[in-house]
Amino acid sequence: MNAMGWAAPLVLLVAGCGGFEQETYDVELDAAQAAAVPYSCTDKTAKEPVAVPGIGGVSGLALQQRWTVRAEEYGATSIEVPDVSFTLHWGDVATLDEDDAPDILQGTRSDEGPFQYVDIRSIPSTVAGESNIVYVLRFYIANDSLEDDDIEGFIDVRRTSFEGLGIDARELEECTYKVRLTGRRVK
Repeated sequence: MNAMGWAAPLVLLVAGCGGFEQETYDVELDAAQAAAVPYSCTDKTAKEPVAVPGIGGVSGLALQQRWTVRAEEYGATSIEVPDVSFTLHWGDVATLDEDDAPDILQGTRSDEGPFQYVDIRSIPSTVAGESNIVYVLRFYIANDSLEDDDIEGFIDVRRTSFEGLGIDARELEECTYKVRLTGRRVK
């Protein structure tokens, strides 16, 4: 085999080595926002829907957290965060599971930011006349690299209520909640 025959496999081998594998961050939520979560709700049944801002109660999230971001197959990443239990302004709670163990969310690729980790949870109504709920929970890191010493971003939740099922479903209301964060890489 000539030198050109070895070039492509060698480039692929070198490109596959090194790079992002894992980073851990000590994260701090914005204390004021975590204590009184800002939100915005839109009545989707109105003729001209308008977002109405408000301030809710305590988020229920720990102000200090430790997050671990890991490389996954095909250049993707995942994030491990403390068990999520985000309290919304009506008192309902957006959670990933009920096991009190750290939660893992799948995310975007590792080579360039920003980075997002999303979980979508649908809660069908079990009582006639009540709405179905969909929660979208997102951890967002605004940085260009997951190897930066400092990170910033936010955790947000979008709660949408629906009437009906499938293609006949009609949006009733959508509320969004957001808490800013900063973090420092653990060395």
